Amino acid sequence: MKVKELMTPVGDYQTLGTDATLGDVAAVLRPGSHRDILIVNEQGAFVGVLTMSDIITALEPNYKKLFKKDLATDTLSNRYVAEQFKEFNLWSDTLNTICARGIKIKVTDAMHVPEEGHYINEDNDIEYGVHMYMIGTPQPLIVRNNGQVTGVLRMSDVFTEIIGRMHTCALAD
Repeated sequence: MKVKELMTPVGDYQTLGTDATLGDVAAVLRPGSHRDILIVNEQGAFVGVLTMSDIITALEPNYKKLFKKDLATDTLSNRYVAEQFKEFNLWSDTLNTICARGIKIKVTDAMHVPEEGHYINEDNDIEYGVHMYMIGTPQPLIVRNNGQVTGVLRMSDVFTEIIGRMHTCALAD
């Protein structure tokens, strides 16, 4: 199966312009909808993606300090997590205060532009997309054809496909 067969086309994905704010994001995101937003310029061309993690990092910018810190271990003990929470003064304001401040943040200040290696070609096999996710490529994968962004491949769609095939295999036994 090719990526283009499973991806969500750009036209079916939620997009916002570069002038939008996180308040605009909150207005368009609804339960059951995509949790990522593609950010496009005035001509409708892809300029970046805004993920759940991007939004939370924008609301609590002290995470940027934490992410820059050279972590000596990959082990996240409860004690270590608590120390980081305190050291970086995370979530020191109420959620209401943080959210009220956050609605004014521009999407261009919160979004990220995927690195070159974080795109996938729509003619790649879906197995290659699975591999990209498993080695840590951020979600969602932005799909291109000849350099043009054509869609989004979400891990949830890939996983649904895998489970569906496993179910079919189980019925065949």
